[in-house]
Amino acid sequence: MTRSRSADVRRRRYTWWTRALGLTVAPLAAAAGVLGVVALATVPEAVDEVRAFHSARPCTLPVSPTADCLHSHAATVRETVIENEGRNQLYLLKLDGRPPVPAELQLDDEAPLLTHLRKGDNVTVTVWRDYTTAVTKNGVTQESSDTPEGLPESQTALGLDLLAVGGYGGYAGVAAIRHARQRSLPGSVALWGQRTVGAVLASMPAGIVGYETGTGPVGVMLLWLTLLPLVWLIVERQVRHKPGRHSRRPAPSRTSDTGTWLRRLQGRPWQQGTVQRPPGPGGR
Repeated sequence: MTRSRSADVRRRRYTWWTRALGLTVAPLAAAAGVLGVVALATVPEAVDEVRAFHSARPCTLPVSPTADCLHSHAATVRETVIENEGRNQLYLLKLDGRPPVPAELQLDDEAPLLTHLRKGDNVTVTVWRDYTTAVTKNGVTQESSDTPEGLPESQTALGLDLLAVGGYGGYAGVAAIRHARQRSLPGSVALWGQRTVGAVLASMPAGIVGYETGTGPVGVMLLWLTLLPLVWLIVERQVRHKPGRHSRRPAPSRTSDTGTWLRRLQGRPWQQGTVQRPPGPGGR
């Protein structure tokens, strides 16, 4: 009686936790889906911003602070940071100057200018809208990482990731609520979880290829949709060739004879509750 009551308590506790998990995951998944829609809906604005940046020209006198052109501002070098050993690379320029001169400016490489700058050098920074796009000294210009380029592609990949995660989270949350009284969730929950991870991973190369080839968000989405069947096929094969914990043959009961246990340990077929006897005379 005590053992039965303890099992009933554990079952109720598992049901409560599973249902609570589903009720928590479902709204978070809905929020992720909404953020994904918003990210994809604002991609055209990011595309327009990149086009405006490419068409921007240096400002001409007299300069209006609100003019949509490339503004030049004087600054003084405070420190340079160059770390190019190993995988962690850092190229940072620290500046002093009046706004909108930034305190720090991230660069992609030490050449052609950063490696030659010293503390106290006077430089000119180029500012477009909220971006500090380049730094110049004695006619040598080095572009910075602070530009809108690549934003549409990365935003598209992020939106696709959020939609995938939101869709799976909604499905898993509803499944947890509906199957809370069962011992485990349906196998499709784990399968679609692996597919979702594959979809998120597929968006990374899609975003890089879309930016490098100049195909933009359209290229990102097309390549992502092309990679999905391949990723899901790999997941299907891994699941198919990976034995699950329920695929093993159940062990014989404690009352089974020694021969049944021996056949089970040897991997030979056995049948619960039966004893196989050697054939009699004449093969009977």
